[in-house]
Amino acid sequence: MIFYPIDFIQVIADIVAAILTFLYPIVSPMGTFMVIWMEYVLQFFPRDSLIVYIIIAIVIVALGLFVNIAWPGDKKPGFLTKAKEIDEKIEKKAEELDKKVEDKAKELEEKVEEKTEKTEAKIKKKVEKAKKKAKEIEEKPEDLEEEVEELEEEVEEAGEELEDKAEDLEEDIEELEEEVEEASEELEENAEALEKDVEELEEKTEDLEEEVDEAKRIPEDD
Repeated sequence: MIFYPIDFIQVIADIVAAILTFLYPIVSPMGTFMVIWMEYVLQFFPRDSLIVYIIIAIVIVALGLFVNIAWPGDKKPGFLTKAKEIDEKIEKKAEELDKKVEDKAKELEEKVEEKTEKTEAKIKKKVEKAKKKAKEIEEKPEDLEEEVEELEEEVEEAGEELEDKAEDLEEDIEELEEEVEEASEELEENAEALEKDVEELEEKTEDLEEEVDEAKRIPEDD
């Protein structure tokens, strides 16, 4: 199949038409928006006279000349130079702070090293003392064993004495309990005897009252 130039152009046109029809929902709102805002802007700018456009061009040129005269070449505006000065001051302060931090870090490292050396020396001394004590303990195991045996014997003797005392205490407690029982029995007997005496006294009082009544009646009869 041979393509002629006209056919080739037709193919391109078909492709463009297909793309535009595909993008129509996106492109058409954009186009309408462009038309709307251009019409709104053109309402404020005249279409017949070019005076407004000439004035705008003159203002732009004047501003460009002013900028080139005020800051020619590599000279930068004042606010930019101030910004540079501020950046330089910040950098200097940052460097000073870095130096201070480094100095403090060095001081801390030195202090830490001194403390570690001191602690190591103390630890070595303590280790040496512990070794000496261990040697002394190893040299005196027999003495310790004898002392332990003596302590065990003393403990056994003390235990036996405590057992004897406990037995004596138990016997004393039993005797006390017996005495308490006897005393309670005696108290009960005494209480019964007192009750009997009270009853006898009551009978005697009744007899006396009867005799008194009789003695009162005799003179009345006379």
